[in-house]
Amino acid sequence: MAQEIELKLAVPDASLAPVAAWLDANGEAKGELTLLNVYLDTPERDLARARAALRLRRKGAQWLQTLKTAGQSQSGLASRHEWETEVACEAIELQRLPDEARALLAPLAARLAPVFRTDFARRTWILEQDGARIEAALDSGAITAPATHAQERIQELELEWLSGDESRAADALRALGARLQAIAALTPSDLSKAARGYRLAGVANA
Repeated sequence: MAQEIELKLAVPDASLAPVAAWLDANGEAKGELTLLNVYLDTPERDLARARAALRLRRKGAQWLQTLKTAGQSQSGLASRHEWETEVACEAIELQRLPDEARALLAPLAARLAPVFRTDFARRTWILEQDGARIEAALDSGAITAPATHAQERIQELELEWLSGDESRAADALRALGARLQAIAALTPSDLSKAARGYRLAGVANA
């Protein structure tokens, strides 16, 4: 089980160009790709009530399944548990997940169905900050909830801790965030894409 530690910042239109230019100048550009994602839950929204999110992601020719469990988020800085494995196609494969994740999903498996989508283009860079290795991901796209015919824009920067002293990960992310906020108007965001998707789908307190 991985521990995901990240800082999320909302990016207004006027900040897109200066943020990308700063990242080009100060980080190692890793390219751009399109990520197509569908989030699943039961009709009773068992995962939402447990503050968990289950996602199938198409990344080029590769399919990934990801389960994230309840975490904490304050001033855009989030920490949560995450399991991610490859799958053969757009279908959940419980046997590829570790025991803890499989135990959560197995009772729900027969009733899982798509609830909303998050589809976006992602540009990524790798940066160093105070001994930490950090991935910066600039996402632009949309969240759609077919049942409510609702759509919401995605335009955000995610700074994710990759390696270094984990006890100092939050400080390193905040320091890098402050450097970026000095060159563009960026606002910390505590809502994950999954939380926003559930709200669009009409699920309260997701």
